[in-house]
Amino acid sequence: MLTEEQNKRLTQVSLGTPMGELLRRYWHPVAAVEELEERPTRPVRIFGEDLVLFKCGEDAYGLIDRYCAHRLTDLAYGLVEDCTLRCPRHGWAYSDTGVCVDQPMEEEMVEVSLNAYKATAKAGMVWVYLGKEPAPLVPDWEPFAWQEGGLVQVVLSVLHCNWLQCQENTMDGIDMELFTAAFEEAMRTGRPPPLPEAEFAYDEFEHGYLVRNTSESNVTKTSIWPNALFAGETRSCRLEWRVPMDDETTLVLTWFLDRPAGDAKVELPEKTPFWYAETRDDKGEAIKSHRLNQKFAVWLNQTPIVDRTKEVLMEGDEGVVIFRDKLFNQIQLIEDGGDPKGLLYDPGQNQRLYLPFTAPVTIAPSADSDEPPSLEFPWLAGQPEEIAEAYRRVAQTWHELPPEA
Repeated sequence: MLTEEQNKRLTQVSLGTPMGELLRRYWHPVAAVEELEERPTRPVRIFGEDLVLFKCGEDAYGLIDRYCAHRLTDLAYGLVEDCTLRCPRHGWAYSDTGVCVDQPMEEEMVEVSLNAYKATAKAGMVWVYLGKEPAPLVPDWEPFAWQEGGLVQVVLSVLHCNWLQCQENTMDGIDMELFTAAFEEAMRTGRPPPLPEAEFAYDEFEHGYLVRNTSESNVTKTSIWPNALFAGETRSCRLEWRVPMDDETTLVLTWFLDRPAGDAKVELPEKTPFWYAETRDDKGEAIKSHRLNQKFAVWLNQTPIVDRTKEVLMEGDEGVVIFRDKLFNQIQLIEDGGDPKGLLYDPGQNQRLYLPFTAPVTIAPSADSDEPPSLEFPWLAGQPEEIAEAYRRVAQTWHELPPEA
């Protein structure tokens, strides 16, 4: 268990807090590129700061304080002109560096600046950086190079819980997905859930930890430092980022890739689709119909910030302890003036960063099942129908393969 002070050290993320300063040293995806194509401004809340993201050119973005310095009007409703954002109330205009460059109807300009941060696009997502200079590079994860001919989706979910209870799950050996699938199978068959006996090891590498099932000698998932996860392989995979909006709210942004079988050609959206996943139903209950929703439900049904002073940790929580110890270590490193783990500055070393394929984390239906294979997206609720249809077309190519394939 942790002390109250230790728990605060890991969960508080605002400017000047130990964890806030650590997380600000990394790039974080906060929006889909296509969101800014549909509307060039978007409010962003990250690390307790209210900001506005705006598109100011081809693959160029600004990120500044959300409220105009004049009368605190919301700039998320402002007008984008080239690379400036004009306030909808009195027309004050701000550059992407936060400097007020125009104050119409005023006889003399006064010097005014808003906080401004870096923003850029990669893999269909808009990434932001709020840390010290020089800024590192946005990691070029190898899955980004697999997307040609495949269906990519950028899915956003807002959870009322602290980022840490989401990210700690990446260091649990037995994932909640496996438990959920096992219990679902038990309910269907009336037999005890087929949970495996397994031991896990946690191998640190430059960009995080490999969670390995030592009894089967395979990687079950990759915990990407400091707040992401990778699971899957070239056919189907996902990257999840758990981005703190504030101490009690987390944006989970998930990048999905699904590729058709073999040389199959499938009609796909011309642009990378995005959508917001539902997390609660109309009664306010956490949705549990899809795999990631089932994980979300666990976190949503906890308190917004878990009181880790009351935990009873066991041997099976080794990965969680390793992760927490690393966070404390990296916080201290920053406080001593050092650079934290995994920052990339050399473009030559930031090319197709390797992430190992993972073993399946769900339990397949029993062999005597007469249910047809599902073509429905299993991960998150609320997928728009046009994207769901594209996913079905991709999934169908795998079900049409001959048995020997």
